Amino acid sequence: MAGTKKVAGNLNTFFNKYSGKEKLEDEIDKLQSHILELEIDRKRFEKNETNAKRALAAKQEAEEKLKAANVKIETLTHQLEEKKEEVSEEISFALIEEVTTPQMESYIEQLESIRSDRDSLLTAYITEKEMILNAGVSKDGIREIDQNSQYLIQKIKSDTGYALFYDRMQMVKEVVVPALPFERSYVEMSGSFGTGALKNTLIKDINVCILAAHAGESLIGISSDKTGFDEDMIIRSSVKAKHTKGGFSQRRFERLRDEDIDHHVEKVRNALKNMLEHAPVDIDMIIICGDTVLANYILENIDTDLPVMERNIDAKIEKHDTDSIIKSIFSCRRYKL
Repeated sequence: MAGTKKVAGNLNTFFNKYSGKEKLEDEIDKLQSHILELEIDRKRFEKNETNAKRALAAKQEAEEKLKAANVKIETLTHQLEEKKEEVSEEISFALIEEVTTPQMESYIEQLESIRSDRDSLLTAYITEKEMILNAGVSKDGIREIDQNSQYLIQKIKSDTGYALFYDRMQMVKEVVVPALPFERSYVEMSGSFGTGALKNTLIKDINVCILAAHAGESLIGISSDKTGFDEDMIIRSSVKAKHTKGGFSQRRFERLRDEDIDHHVEKVRNALKNMLEHAPVDIDMIIICGDTVLANYILENIDTDLPVMERNIDAKIEKHDTDSIIKSIFSCRRYKL
C-alpha cells in the first residue's frame, strides 16, 4: 500500500515537471504578484490623480482671484490718479515770485520781526542733497505742517535747497529758494524764525563764471559782485531753427542742424576756456542756465575742478542788457503755501 502511494507521488512529480504545470504555477504566482503591485500602483495613481485635480482646481481659483485683484488694482490706481489731479487743481501755491537781493533783505527783516511766546515758529533749512534723498523736514518737524503745505513743498524743485518758515497757527507759511546753496540742513522750533543761513547766502562773496547756453546764441561772463558782469561775451552761430515742408529731408535737415550745433558748441567751448584761463579773479563756481543739457555738453571737454551749479531761470540773452541774467541768477524764489 505504501509502495503504491510512493509510486503515485513520483508519477505526480514526474507529470508536473514534464507537463509544464509546475512552470505554469510559478508563472501564475509571478503574475499574481505583479497584479498585486499593479493594483497598489493603480490606487496610488488614483490618489495622485485626485490630488492633481484638486491642485488644478485650486490653481484655476487662484488665477481667477489674481485676475480680479489686478482689475481692482487698476481701478484703484485710476481712481487715485483722478484724485491726485483733483487735488493738484484744488491745491496750489498762493504766490510764486522772483525776489531780488534788495527785496529779500527787506523780506528777512519782516520775518525777523515776528515773535511767538509759545515757540510755535518752525524754521527748516533743507539742502539740495537732502531734497534728492527725499529726506526733507524731519518727522518731528513734519508733524507741525498741515497736509496741503506738505503736498506743495514736495512740488518745489531746486538745485540750491530751500528754507521753510512756518507758523504753527498757519499765519506764516513761506518757502524761499535761495540763489546760492545752504551749507547744511537743520530744523528748529522757536519763538522767532532763524534767518541767519538765508541772510548769509545774500552777503556771501563769490566769483562766478556764468554760461547761458542756447543753440546758436550763448553768453559767457564773469561776475565778482552779483550785480553785473566784470566781462562778458555773446557767441553767435548760424543754427537752423526748425524743419519746414520742402527743401531738405527731415533726416538730412536734422543732420545738418546737429552739425551746426556742434560747431556752435566748439566756438563757445574755446571762448570759455580762454576766459577761464585769463580770468581777472579766482573763480569759485561755474553757474549754467538756459539749455542746461547743451551747457553741460559744452563743459564736457573743459578741464576744471570748479563746482557747477544749474539755475532754472529765464536766461533770455538781451544784447544791451546782459546784466539782467545776473539779476535773475542771484534772485531768490518765494513760494507762499
